[in-house]
Amino acid sequence: MEFYDFLKPSPSLGKGVLENFGDLHERAARNGAQPGTPVLVTAAGSTDAGVNLFFRVSPMAGRGTRTWRRYAYTLVVWLNFLQVFGRTWRDATARDVEAFKDWRLTDVRNDKRIMAGSFDTDRAALNTFYTWAAGKYGLINPVVEVASASGASVRSGQGLGPGGRRRDGLRPAGSRRRQVKWMLRAPFEQWRDIGLCGYGFDGGRRPGWRGPNEDRDAAFVDGLYGTGLRLQESVSTWSCRAPRPRVFRRRGWPQRV
Repeated sequence: MEFYDFLKPSPSLGKGVLENFGDLHERAARNGAQPGTPVLVTAAGSTDAGVNLFFRVSPMAGRGTRTWRRYAYTLVVWLNFLQVFGRTWRDATARDVEAFKDWRLTDVRNDKRIMAGSFDTDRAALNTFYTWAAGKYGLINPVVEVASASGASVRSGQGLGPGGRRRDGLRPAGSRRRQVKWMLRAPFEQWRDIGLCGYGFDGGRRPGWRGPNEDRDAAFVDGLYGTGLRLQESVSTWSCRAPRPRVFRRRGWPQRV
């Protein structure tokens, strides 16, 4: 797995090998690559254009670098798993996805088993990939088919989750279901003032409060709430830097503050 880095010079493989391609960085940008876009390469040095195109078009083109890396890692593990059984991602079935889940979570032959929450991210990555591939190449999404196969007796109530909702057959039992809830401005400001700025519910300062960085912390969370940026994206917009630690001597020993 490699990642595009337009700050590095283009590779040089000898005269006559790449000269007909022109500027490789410019060519990659025209093909939809961005700084940090993953490129999956086989052990033999070849690439699958169908897989790599996934990271250059919607919906993945607008995702962050961390999401690219996490989804690319999932696809690498998935493709290696299929290769062991002589299959490709184009002819994968729901049975392959179920076997992949068992191998990642419970198979004792796998010494790198993962937790249920981590596989939930794998499930989301595979579902996103095959949802895109279904529209692009006319494939059947094997991730969705797992739910259908596991909940064959839906009419009798089997395969249903709490509240009568259809249970996702691929979601691990121990994974947490993400519930995104919006916080209104008033409770957010109350949380900020009480949690970060040392105020009480009566609007006054709490006795003994020490908050040398409260202005910075409050400005930071205000920026997150007001813009909707992720932590990494918000930090990248800050032009100031934390001061260097001062060194002083106490009883002959250097101390850092």
